[in-house]
Parts: sequence; C-alpha cells; structure tokens
Amino acid sequence: MRFLAFTMIAAATLAASSALAAPAWQELRMEDLGIAKEFPGEPTRTAGEYTTPVVGTVPTTEFHIEDDNIVYEMTVAEVQDKINVASSILGECVANAEHEGTPLANMTNRVEGGADAIYGRLVSVDLANNAGRRQTACLVNAQGRLYIIRATVLPAHGQPNSSMVIRFTNSLSFDLSGYH
Repeated sequence: MRFLAFTMIAAATLAASSALAAPAWQELRMEDLGIAKEFPGEPTRTAGEYTTPVVGTVPTTEFHIEDDNIVYEMTVAEVQDKINVASSILGECVANAEHEGTPLANMTNRVEGGADAIYGRLVSVDLANNAGRRQTACLVNAQGRLYIIRATVLPAHGQPNSSMVIRFTNSLSFDLSGYH
C-alpha cells in the first residue's frame, strides 16, 4: 500500500515538474505588423527578404522558435506595393508550400469573422527525405502584408500530427482592438 502511494506521489510530482518545464504559450501583440500571434515561448525576431517570381524581393520580419522538436516560424512580407496582385501572391505562397513535399491537405483558412474576415489557405505536406511534416498557413491582408505561418514537426518529435501545430497555425488575430 505504501509503495502504491509513493508511486502515485512520484508520478504526480513528475507530471507537475514536466508541466513547469514546458514553456508557456504566450500571445505577442505586434502592432507594427498588424497581428497578434501565439508562440510557445519568446521567439527570435530577425529581418530578412522574401523573393519569388510574383513578389520579386521584399523585406520581411521573421520569427523563429523551436520547442520539443517542432520548429515554429512566422514570416511577414511587406507587399503593399503589390496588393493589386494579392490573389497571385496568395496562390504562389500555397504552391510553394505544396512543392516542399508530398501534399496531404490544402484547405481554406479564415481569421476573424464577417466583414473583417481574412481568408487564406492552410497546406500540410510530408517533407522530402523523411525530414518531417510541415503545416503552412498563407494569408494576405488588406494592408498589404503576406503572413506565412509554418510549423514543422521534426522526426525526433515522434508524432507528425501534433496538436501544437494546429494551435500555432491557427492562433492569430488581425483585430488588435481587443474586440474579438
């Protein structure tokens, strides 16, 4: 009986310490980029460039964090002067995501509701050479920004369909007024 009680206490302590060790998800409000986005900890923020045939080369702000063998990334590309080809930019982003591996899913993605809705696409692929599984969300808003949100489950994670991936690709808001 004492052994069973000790085992239960040890298991509860281990579970509690594991929960404490895991980083807390946090919402980052990025007013300068017009988005609020959840990350599993504090991501690194860097500047970069996005180059494609439709877009050309534009500046980006990029966020990156890795947790539990899942790589979380968000790229915000400044495409304000190309908003007249927004549907082509979105289509190209989706095609690029599909070409990263073997497509598993390609579906509509919507953020917000009603007249404030931002529509995009959500693509899942198995990466080439058993490099893992990636889910990519591509969205273009009326302010002329392309948002590319990726979560890559590395093979070492062991569960290619991690619920953390869908949480990451779907936990965002363009309504920064706090209404939604």
